Amino acid sequence: MLSDGFVHWYEGDSNSDPAESLVGALEEAGLSLGNPSTGLISSITNGPDLWGEQVHTERDELVRSVAAVRLSGGGEVNFQFWLDGETDVFTRVRRPAGGVVTVVEFGLDGMDGAQQTQVVEAVRVAMGQRWAACLGFVIDRSGATEEEDWDGIVVDASARFTSWPDTLAMRAEIAAAHAELSTFPARQDPPLVVFERPV
Repeated sequence: MLSDGFVHWYEGDSNSDPAESLVGALEEAGLSLGNPSTGLISSITNGPDLWGEQVHTERDELVRSVAAVRLSGGGEVNFQFWLDGETDVFTRVRRPAGGVVTVVEFGLDGMDGAQQTQVVEAVRVAMGQRWAACLGFVIDRSGATEEEDWDGIVVDASARFTSWPDTLAMRAEIAAAHAELSTFPARQDPPLVVFERPV
C-alpha cells in the first residue's frame, strides 16, 4: 500500500556549517542528492511563475540555496533526494518567518513500507549526528495528520493536536506545556521527549 506520509525535522541554530553539514549528514545516512541513474541533482520550483517543475542544478548551488533559507528568517527551497534511480524523496527546507528554527520536510508519497523505512531511518541517523540542535520531529507514515499545525505544536506549544502521528518528539519544556500529552507514556531521549502513537 502506498502512502502520502511525511517526516518533519525541527532544528535550532547551529554554530557549524549548517547547510553543508545538513545535506552531508543526509547523504551519509543513505539518501542520494544526485539521481543514482543519471547523477543529476534537481531542485523543484515553488513559484511564483512555475510550481513543481524539476530544474537540474549543481550541488554547490543547491547547498547555497539551503544556506540562504536557513539564514533568511523566511522562505523555502524544494529539491529531491533519491533512494534509487526511480524513487525520489521530495524535500523542503524552510525557515518560518521571524523564527530561529529550520524545518526539513521529507515526503513519503508513493512509497511502500520498505522505502518509507529506508527514508525514516536515514533521517533518524542524520538527526542523531546533529542531536544537540534537534528541537523535535514528527513521523507520520500515512499522512493522516498533515493538517495539524506541527510548527505550533513542536516549536512553541502554541497549537494543540487532535490526531496522532506514528512518532512525535519535542523538547521537554514544550512537552510539559501540552496538557493533552500528560497521560501518555513517553521515552526520555535528552534533549527530547519521544511519544509513540497509542495503540
